[in-house]
Amino acid sequence: MSLPQYWRTPLCLAPRPLHPWLTERGSLTAMLMAHFPEISVKVLFQGWQKAHLDEADCLGKAQIACREVLLKSQHTPLVYAHSITSAAALRKGFHLFGRTGSRPLGALLFADPTICRSHLSWCCIDQRHPLWQKAQAAVGTLPQKLWARRSVFYAGSDKLLVTEVFLPALFT
Repeated sequence: MSLPQYWRTPLCLAPRPLHPWLTERGSLTAMLMAHFPEISVKVLFQGWQKAHLDEADCLGKAQIACREVLLKSQHTPLVYAHSITSAAALRKGFHLFGRTGSRPLGALLFADPTICRSHLSWCCIDQRHPLWQKAQAAVGTLPQKLWARRSVFYAGSDKLLVTEVFLPALFT
C-alpha cells in the first residue's frame, strides 16, 4: 500500500501521551476499555461514498463502502474512526463490515485469525483534511491539529483501510 508522504510522520513529533495510542497493534477498543469507563460506539455514517484523495492509492477512486463512528467514554468522544473497503471486499473477505452496527469493528477484525494487519502509519491532520472536518462536525470545536493513525487489514486479497483520529479528551 502506498501512502502519501505525510502519513509517514516520525512518531517523535507526536505528543508523548499519544505514543501508546498511536503504536498499539492490538484492538484500540480493547485498549480504550482498559483505560476508560463505559466505552460505546456511535455510528455516524454507514454507506457509499468516494474515497478521499489520500485513500485513493489503497482502494482506488471508485465508490467505496464507508463506516464512520465515534468511540466514546460515557458521553465523551475519544476517537473518530473512518473505515473503508471496496464493494468486492464486502462480498468476500469483509462481508460482516456492513452488519457491524454499534459493535466495535475491532471485535470482528481481531477475532478472525485469517485477517492480517499492515504496519501502522500516523500523521498530524488539520482543518484542510476531510477527516478533521468530519470529526469537528461530529463533536464540535477541535484544536487546529489532530493526530491520526492508519493501517490496512487484509482478508486474502481484500483490503479494509482503517483511520483513527485521536480527539483531545483521550490524552488531556
